[in-house]
Amino acid sequence: GLEGLKLEGERRKVTIMETDIRGFTSLSEKKQPEEIVTLINIYLDKQTEVIKNHGGDIDKFVGDAVLAIFIGKDMADNAVDCAIDIQNEIIKLNKKLDGDTMIGIGINTGPVVRGPVGSKDRMDYTVIGDNVNLACRLCDAANPGEIIISEKTQKYLSQNRFNLIKQDSLQLKGMEKPVINYRVE
Repeated sequence: GLEGLKLEGERRKVTIMETDIRGFTSLSEKKQPEEIVTLINIYLDKQTEVIKNHGGDIDKFVGDAVLAIFIGKDMADNAVDCAIDIQNEIIKLNKKLDGDTMIGIGINTGPVVRGPVGSKDRMDYTVIGDNVNLACRLCDAANPGEIIISEKTQKYLSQNRFNLIKQDSLQLKGMEKPVINYRVE
């Protein structure tokens, strides 16, 4: 029941990571729908395992995209470590499956509202807000195999732990100012 859930949601600061599978279209043309579902699930399963290992929480799956959140004082470090691990695991998986699947990853940090969203028949407990949207837009902007993080995430990272390359600012849909961002090497 919904009785226990605060219907207005609760606000908290998190690091949001969105990953999404690229190169699946070319793969899909040569396969039956059942095979495609099986393959997508193998890639999603691997990512879920890595996210859990880094203390992240899967917020939801949207098609072949994963939205995960990290909380606590090391949330930004954990998210970036996780993203690097995911990229390495995908490379291993591709070797095993003779696949060419690549993943784009976007990471942002800031306050979100977590709460039940949906209708009285079907509720998803999920995160919403501009900070979630920004993570998704950064994910869209990432090339296959790339990890793009926002300036806010960069500010939360431990000094000199990661090799970051400042990118050109992105003019993203729905954002007034160009977004400063970094690529994780």
